[in-house]
Amino acid sequence: MKKQNWIPLILTLFLGGVANAQEARDDGYSLKECIELGLKNNIEIKKSMLDEQEAGFQRKEITGSGLPQLEAYGTYNNFIDVYPQGIPGGVLNPNSDPNGVDVISFGVPQSLKGGFKVNQLVFSQSYLIGLKAARTSEEFYRLMTAMTSEDIIYDIALNYYSVIATELQKINLEANHDKLVRLEGILKAQYENDLARKVDYNRVKVNLTSLETEMDNLETLIEQRSNYLKLVMGLPVASELKLTAYDFDQNSNSLQVLTMDPDLSNRYDLQVLDKQQELHALNIKNIQSGYYPTIAAFADLNYNAFSNSFDFLSSSHQWYRGSLVGIQLNIPIFDGFQRKNKIAQGKIQSEKLRHDQYLAEQNAEASYLNAVKKMKNSLKSLEAQQSNLILSETVFDETNQLYREGLSPLTDVLDSETALREARAAYFSQIINVKTAEADLYQSTGQIEKIAQ
Repeated sequence: MKKQNWIPLILTLFLGGVANAQEARDDGYSLKECIELGLKNNIEIKKSMLDEQEAGFQRKEITGSGLPQLEAYGTYNNFIDVYPQGIPGGVLNPNSDPNGVDVISFGVPQSLKGGFKVNQLVFSQSYLIGLKAARTSEEFYRLMTAMTSEDIIYDIALNYYSVIATELQKINLEANHDKLVRLEGILKAQYENDLARKVDYNRVKVNLTSLETEMDNLETLIEQRSNYLKLVMGLPVASELKLTAYDFDQNSNSLQVLTMDPDLSNRYDLQVLDKQQELHALNIKNIQSGYYPTIAAFADLNYNAFSNSFDFLSSSHQWYRGSLVGIQLNIPIFDGFQRKNKIAQGKIQSEKLRHDQYLAEQNAEASYLNAVKKMKNSLKSLEAQQSNLILSETVFDETNQLYREGLSPLTDVLDSETALREARAAYFSQIINVKTAEADLYQSTGQIEKIAQ
């Protein structure tokens, strides 16, 4: 096979058929499926969605304060001693001293009262501002959920790549392990026929043992990284998670990412700060609304009964109806400059947030520029590693052939095998670096959801 045809097939050979793996759901989870599961099961997203629901109920609570407030009430009084009242003498009793004081008891020992009250807010500037703030708060928590989802997608992608990278390292070792096994078999036969030295045979066995130890260590590392990926996805750690082979040989997609419009307004962290600034402005308006008058209407309908003993359940007992309607006007006049100072505090908080916004915008722009630079460098390095891998494969094949012909020592074969393994590891590692740079670039522009498209 020609060397130039080897690289396009490397991932197919080592990853076991990418196209079929992506389509066959039974073969494992693709990156897109991992992200979909993570968005459904991640605990942080669930908590953020609960914050959304809570904000919705808070808005409804505020809305309810502007609706009619109806309540029923009842009062039972049993005066063991009816309260005495003093009146000028002679008012009720002509025989009393006009210059004296008559003490009498107004009222009866027992009374019962029951009725309904209704209050209706007619005008309150604070209520109107509160409604708008509640709706803005709902939008704020929706943005927080979106930002949390964005972070989870990014974390899943990076951990997915981490697992795949470790699996690629293991596949790389397995490929070299197979080569050494075949070489060991050849040397063993030659040694048994006195055609090779025992030291050469033992040297290959030592390298083989070292490779097997590395493979065992990588197996453990794959398990650890897979478990962390499950945690990010919100899956039980004890559950099985098998990943499909991923086609990393799609540099054209990475090049397309470099050409996308860097509209940083799509970043949810900047939108969250904008919404916070809006909430600060509404808070100041809410404090200022305390200078406005409030108007409320009210009505009361009740029935009263009076008696010297508890006989209210008697059908012959007489009940007296009372009713009332009215309007209450409250006009604030002076509050000791409390509102003035609260407004000043609110403006300071808003100014502090403006500084945070400026820093966030600068950080977003820097993140984008760094991500673009990282992507370009990663693609350039990948091209260099690809050329180096082709060269290492050529050197290994030629050295192996020379050794078989007795024109090259075993040390050259082992050195070329080590160089090939390192070149392939560097190539796979650089592929992961390209995909990580792609994730960083998507995130820097607030488009991380496109990573699995």
